[in-house]
Amino acid sequence: MSPLDSPAAQLYFLIEWTIRLAALFIVPLRRPPTAATAWLLLLFFLPIVGLVMYLLVGRPRISHERSEKIARLAETLRPITERLARAEPQGSGNLPARFAAVDQMVRRWRQFPLFDGNRIGLIDSMETFAAELVQEIDAARLHVHLTFYIAAIDPATRSVFDALERAAARGVTVRLIVDDFGSKEGMRHLKALARMGIEIGQAFPRSKLPRKSARFDLRNHRKLVVIDGRLGYAGSMNLVDPEFKPGRIYEDLMMRIEGPVVLELQAVFAGDWHLETGILLDTETHFPDPETAGHESCIGLPSGPEYPEPLLQQLLLGLIHAATERLEIVTPYFVPDESTLDALKTAARRGVHCELILPAELDHPLVQLAQESYFDELLESGVRIRRHPSKLLHSKITLCDGRLSLVGSANLDVRSSLINAEFGLLCYSSETAARFADQIEVYRRVCQPLAAEHWALRGRGRILLQNIARLTSPLL
Repeated sequence: MSPLDSPAAQLYFLIEWTIRLAALFIVPLRRPPTAATAWLLLLFFLPIVGLVMYLLVGRPRISHERSEKIARLAETLRPITERLARAEPQGSGNLPARFAAVDQMVRRWRQFPLFDGNRIGLIDSMETFAAELVQEIDAARLHVHLTFYIAAIDPATRSVFDALERAAARGVTVRLIVDDFGSKEGMRHLKALARMGIEIGQAFPRSKLPRKSARFDLRNHRKLVVIDGRLGYAGSMNLVDPEFKPGRIYEDLMMRIEGPVVLELQAVFAGDWHLETGILLDTETHFPDPETAGHESCIGLPSGPEYPEPLLQQLLLGLIHAATERLEIVTPYFVPDESTLDALKTAARRGVHCELILPAELDHPLVQLAQESYFDELLESGVRIRRHPSKLLHSKITLCDGRLSLVGSANLDVRSSLINAEFGLLCYSSETAARFADQIEVYRRVCQPLAAEHWALRGRGRILLQNIARLTSPLL
């Protein structure tokens, strides 16, 4: 008796081949070849499992309601972006000629202008960040705007939320955007803040209603604070205890930002707030006349579902190609696409000092294995790799030739490039780059170098798992 003699077997056979053939027409559309290949392999070998995964996370699907808002967002925000385009002082950059392509890419983007007159400070601990936030929130006069992927009321952050309550009580408008998935553990407590006068916006709310639903892994991964439109914070630090995951200690970095570029952080918040609540924040109160605070030229670079071009990914590639001396990258999740991987190896082979500083152990085993699958070829090409032995190093810094600094919330993986809502700040001055270089040196002193000969001794079972995980890299 043939395995296909029964009606059930015939139906299953028909379903599997229908999925495979349909995938050939649907999957490659508007998708990088490597990602399309990974999905096609999964759908051809495991059609049913692959279809379920594709329906959940394979399509860049957002709710119909959000799609309509995003389609109108550029026009909705036009009064804000035009106001920023007229603001002074516009940046000159004054970059060496080898960075001309990077500067041209940034200027042609035209979402935000390059501003002179900024000052950037660094904060490397939650204790310092919380203490400074409390001080600035207590001094706020008009509004406090916050966006965090993870926000939780715990012993490390309680003082910040108390300060937010005090601000709301004295008439300051407090608005907080939290990612609905990232902050799900503490959402009940966060919603209770509404009774204290704090307005809460949930980014990418999870809903079973078709009109409001979206693929479940869409995230607002930004970490931003804007106070009175004049002081901002941005970086990789969530508003949560660094030890919120048992057995993990997160090491992070935030920037204290003063000057005209703060208005760009405000514009990003205004866009997110409009998408989540339908309310547009576009008054002169929200966007005051800018005041110079220093000598840094910088530009805010948001990316995500509402921005069709993966600018942060393109900018990173531009920095790698522009580097002639040193390229230092700090990131927790390093799962590069083919173009980024080739660019890094090429830079190292032409004599650029290329260094990756990563955590030794991640909180996602599959990502850990996929990340490790790249180490052999990177080490062989001359890229240096250092790994933090104890903490989950969560900072995201790219430093090019001691001059250009790209810092923010985006990891070096497909998710941050194409899926998450992220924010980065590109800084032009060598003085700011020197401060980031000092911070990288702090990490470097703790991190252990990975030697090629030592890495080659890992077991064959580990190598097999790494190679399998690598096949999923375009999906991570």
